[in-house]
Amino acid sequence: MRRSVLFTVLFLAVLTGPARAQLFVEEGKVVLSVSGGDRISKTITVDNNSKDEMDIRVYWEDFQYQAPYDGSKKFLPAGTGMGSASGWIQYMPQEFKIPPSGKQKIDYTINVPAQVEGGHYGVLFFEKSTGAATDVTGVRIVTRIGCLFFIEAKNKAKKAQVGDIAVAGGDLTGTLTNAGDVVLIPRITYYVMDESGMVADRGELGRLYIPPGESAPWKLPLPKELAAGRYSLMVNADLEEGDIAVKDITLQKSSSGEFTVEKVQD
Repeated sequence: MRRSVLFTVLFLAVLTGPARAQLFVEEGKVVLSVSGGDRISKTITVDNNSKDEMDIRVYWEDFQYQAPYDGSKKFLPAGTGMGSASGWIQYMPQEFKIPPSGKQKIDYTINVPAQVEGGHYGVLFFEKSTGAATDVTGVRIVTRIGCLFFIEAKNKAKKAQVGDIAVAGGDLTGTLTNAGDVVLIPRITYYVMDESGMVADRGELGRLYIPPGESAPWKLPLPKELAAGRYSLMVNADLEEGDIAVKDITLQKSSSGEFTVEKVQD
């Protein structure tokens, strides 16, 4: 029987109980704001928390966030993803041994092209070689950890649109569309006010990870305990760095408990 390879991807792995990751990268995410022609040199440190020496291979892959844009990623060969930064980065060493309870620094240099726009992304993987070791099912185990790179032009455009507002069951639903040229990871909050201007409810939605040109769905539960009447619900998507997307929604709750959308405005 042919043995398949199981890749266990551990990003800053946090294990339950007393166990902990054997291989650990001290910086799980690098965020750089760049201009054309910049040359940036830095280091990443990898720790071996085990009692055994490890053979490590270093390599780059591209990644893209996947629908429904809740943080799940698709990994791609270097140079094949949209906005790939693979041609900009050099790193050393590409293979090394790391002693028990030891550390290894990886030096990397990013050479930004003379003309740069938008966002460019990838992940530097550190893969532990296990030779022919297999688990009880005959599947060879390869463990890797990664450091995500977000390299974005200083003149990037961060824009979003809140749309498709509707009531579905007991929820208010909508979409957030990325109208800019970098990945958006917004913090979305909301509050509900009654006709007297008192806040009747407030909350925060889960994080979204939206590539340029894509739309992510969201929903928020409408409070069942609200009395019949008219309410103003404000959705605020904080895009970071001072950029926001806002939508003011007027809701009507009937005496039978049904919510309807009366008006939507920015």
